[in-house]
Order: sequence, then C-alpha cells, then structure tokens
Amino acid sequence: MIKKALVTGGAGLIGSHLVKRLVNEGYNVSIIDNLERGRLEYLGEQKDRVTFLKLDLRDAKICEDHINSSYDIVYHLASKVGGIGVYLSQPYTIMKDNLLIDSNVLNAVVKNKIPKYFYASSAHIYPKQLQDSPNSAKIKEGDDYPADPELTYGWAKLTSEKMILSALCENPWLSATIGRFIGIYGPNQDYELETGSVIPVFSHRAIKYPDTPFAIKGTGQETRSYCFIDDAIDCMILCDKKMDSLSCVGPINIGKEEAVSINQIAEIIIEISGKKINIDYDKSQKTVIWGQLCDLSNTRTLLGWEASTPLKKGLEIVYKDIIKRINK
Repeated sequence: MIKKALVTGGAGLIGSHLVKRLVNEGYNVSIIDNLERGRLEYLGEQKDRVTFLKLDLRDAKICEDHINSSYDIVYHLASKVGGIGVYLSQPYTIMKDNLLIDSNVLNAVVKNKIPKYFYASSAHIYPKQLQDSPNSAKIKEGDDYPADPELTYGWAKLTSEKMILSALCENPWLSATIGRFIGIYGPNQDYELETGSVIPVFSHRAIKYPDTPFAIKGTGQETRSYCFIDDAIDCMILCDKKMDSLSCVGPINIGKEEAVSINQIAEIIIEISGKKINIDYDKSQKTVIWGQLCDLSNTRTLLGWEASTPLKKGLEIVYKDIIKRINK
C-alpha cells in the first residue's frame, strides 16, 4: 500500500529536499506552502509528481479541511522565519504567526487522527546564556530549561514542543518526532542579500559582486555548526522509521558537531570562488548569538545517525547551485 505524506513548507530548503526523497521512496506526497519564501522550482522534476496547495496555515479552518485522515504522516516544516533583522524588528508577528500555524496544524493532526507527526523545531529554543561565547559548550537537549531563548522565534518553537508533548499524553495512538535543527544549509536556499543567511549570501556576493567586500555583522569570530541538507534528510527518514516503535522521538538535535566561525565560512567561500575578495566588519551590529554548537550524542544513540558531508564539499555544492540559479 502506497503511503501518503503531507509536507508543510514543502517548497522551502528542507521541505523541497524531503519531498524529492519521499517521492523517490514511493510516497504519495502533498505539499502545503504559501510561497512566501519557498519556490516551486526548487522541486525540480518532482513538481509534477506531487499535489501542491498554496494555503495560509494561520487559518484553522483551512488546516482542518486539508490536513485530513488520508495521510500517514505529516512533516510540519512551515514557519514564519526571516533574518536576524526580521526577528528583532517583528518579535510579536514572529511569535504570533508561528504559534497560530503550529497549533492549527497540530490540532488538525489530532482531530483527524493522523498517526505520525514530525515537528521541525530549532536550536533557537536554547537559553541565550548557553550561547554567549564563541567557545560555548555543546548544548544537550535537556539544557532547554530553565527556558530563556534570545528570540521570540525560539519561544514560539519551545511552546509548540510542549503542545506536542501534551498531545501525546492525551492521544496514545499518536507518534511524534521533535527535531531541533541547527544550521541546515544546501541548494535551494534563499541567497538574497537582505533576507538570506550567511552561506548563500556570501556565495551570491562572491559570484556577482566580487569587487565589493564581504560585510560581516559582528567580529567574524562568532561560531555556528553547519549540517548539509542531505544529511538532515537522512535523519528525518530515520525518525519516520523510529516512530513505528517509539511514540515520542526526541526532542533530538539535528546538526553537526563542528564549530565553525563566520570568518572561516567567508574564507572557504572566497577560496572556492578563486577570487580576491576583502572582508569588512560592522561591529556596531549587536551579536545575538556568539556560539551555537549542539551535542548529538542522544541522536547518535537513538538513530545511529551522524552528519557526514564535509563542510567544504557542501559549500562547493551550494556555490555551484547559486551560479546555476543566478544564470537562469
């Protein structure tokens, strides 16, 4: 029997790659996306092999009507996101919209008794004091409390996690995964200079504006961990299989245990470009997160999974993807 999967946010970075994998594995796939940031072209040749619905998940009635009992699993990836400027300038909108979306989708899953639910959470749920140094220690899943996320985006995600755990208590037929993504990157990422994240933006600048210095907001010493998209999708597929025997998978961290500074990212992309590009620093910009590195020992134990794509190889793939998209 062919399984049916619904992917919210299925035209985004993680969603588009997940959809391709699910289709290749024989799933009947539907997508809900408002295309605010996602793009149908990200789906490539799979676009004609899925059902696409452009809908606003902030509408409870739409969720109840379209997230129905025909599905075997819902991968809920849709969220209201933006760059750090958006998070700081629109804290109420970010929190309100994400809580609306998450509660509406979960309510539809519960009401229509869809047996499996994957929720895309984030490392932004972790307390800011655990991320206040470039050399911050690895963060474990149990470090989420006492709660003190830096951004309302993190507060919304953490609240939604608690809703899922509460739903599991009341609905024994439901299995759920809470995956806390950290630094996922890859093809199909937003590379616009004002809205994109560091890897695609630096790549874009190197390709189109090599005579303009890279503009780093902060010192460049801030550290992150970066996980290539194919590795993240492997983990998500394993979570689906694990839900066959476990009612609650997680919360688990999904990322890579490798601290990389923003300076290092810039230097590797400049090397890949083969161009001479200078770097400028805007130290007047407030550094919100100094270091973000999560412990993955629980994920390894539970799933036997570990990200394997070397950073430079992943950055080379992204660079080539952006050249291709710019030249279209």
